Amino acid sequence: MSSNVNDNGALEERTDLSGETSTLLESISSTTDETLSLSSSLSLLLIHEKKCRLANDAPSLVKVCKACLNLCHDRYHDHDTLLDTLKVLAGRRSQKSQVIGAMVQMCVEWVLIADGGGCELVHMDEQHGGEKAREELVIALRDITDGKIFLEAERARLTRALAIIKEQNGDLAAAADVLQEVHVETYGSLSKKRKD
Repeated sequence: MSSNVNDNGALEERTDLSGETSTLLESISSTTDETLSLSSSLSLLLIHEKKCRLANDAPSLVKVCKACLNLCHDRYHDHDTLLDTLKVLAGRRSQKSQVIGAMVQMCVEWVLIADGGGCELVHMDEQHGGEKAREELVIALRDITDGKIFLEAERARLTRALAIIKEQNGDLAAAADVLQEVHVETYGSLSKKRKD
């Protein structure tokens, strides 16, 4: 057990749950889809997520939250459950900012190609829900990043991506409205390459 100082200056106790987390993640990854359903796997992970959050074990918490999202996206290809799980995890009471940041950054890679900050959209195949699923994920990520200063660059990239999606769908007015939502302060803090 160790202590950290929280935002209010008080000491927070931290319990290391890395061993328990590794064991849980290995057992879930080694089971077959027939043995353990998505809902059962998520239930186990969400129980452990709460335990990690209350124990103030941020590294284990990041691993568990990412595992939840990866299960939905990569293993079971369940887009609706992915969106619900993402919103639940990001909206948890006293959720750590580094956890929210890690989840958002992981999900951004599923919709945007990492090319040094540009905004090229990833093509989502039908297995992952198609283009409609990509737009829903971009909107959900924008909602999560709203008002979070530590994610303003990601929000700006997601806003640009949503504008491109609207433009591709032929809705130029909606694309322009989306772009007007970017705050001047955010635009000014981006690198020149990202502004283009």
